Amino acid sequence: MRWSYPLILLILMAGVSADRLPPGMPETQVFSIGSTLSVTGITDQSTQMDWTSSRGSPLESTTFNSSDLISLVQYHDSLMGNGGTVVEVKNFDFGSGSQSRSMYNIESEKVLTYNSREGSLLLGSETLMMDNMGNSTSDSLPIRCVFSDQNAILMPAFCNIVQAKSDLININQAKVSTKGEIRSAGGFSTSAAMNYRIAVTADKNVPAHGTVRTEFAGSIMEARDTNLSENTWYKTAATNSWKDKTEVAGEVRNLQKTFGYVSGMRV
Repeated sequence: MRWSYPLILLILMAGVSADRLPPGMPETQVFSIGSTLSVTGITDQSTQMDWTSSRGSPLESTTFNSSDLISLVQYHDSLMGNGGTVVEVKNFDFGSGSQSRSMYNIESEKVLTYNSREGSLLLGSETLMMDNMGNSTSDSLPIRCVFSDQNAILMPAFCNIVQAKSDLININQAKVSTKGEIRSAGGFSTSAAMNYRIAVTADKNVPAHGTVRTEFAGSIMEARDTNLSENTWYKTAATNSWKDKTEVAGEVRNLQKTFGYVSGMRV
């Protein structure tokens, strides 16, 4: 039995909270990885990156002091096939420096088509995760927290985590394109951002066939600036969490999902 899913699913989510990003390191690293594949046979490909940047105490410290900021980023992409024909173009770019609002530290984009042969199948997975956290600060800054009074600037603590994930399971026919972006270094005046897009469509009018899963999720925790004597600048004053999950199986003619997240003192 087969199911046909002529789906167009579009989701745009934006969070407005107080992510304050650490600035890029003086020692800047930039690298790019480009792949072009046209293979009939076994395929095994993966890209993985873990990146941590901070301002304040060194990463080895177990104490989170005033004004400390830490950003944790993970990216993982894998593709495995036991036969069939894979045609793929993929680019992965990374730069560790401070980024402006229109730029990103991590950018990944790929387009692939797959056609099964003799019962072969394709598996794939892509995950983007960003975890930003910071202690309160009374630094003299060119911006103000919306909770600050006229006599003091005190930016409260925060801990915000967002994730985008997609899985291709037992695919025997598909055309797939994805694009991911993360900005997690830039200083106080630059907002954190994550964008992700996936499209699974028919190839030459032949529907994709298999199982496709997507999951977008976030957990936001914010303290609030108030009178110092009340000591609430390090206590949770607001929470916000969300999760969006989609799974389709069978003949997929068109599935599109997008996710967008922006968080900062200015958005």
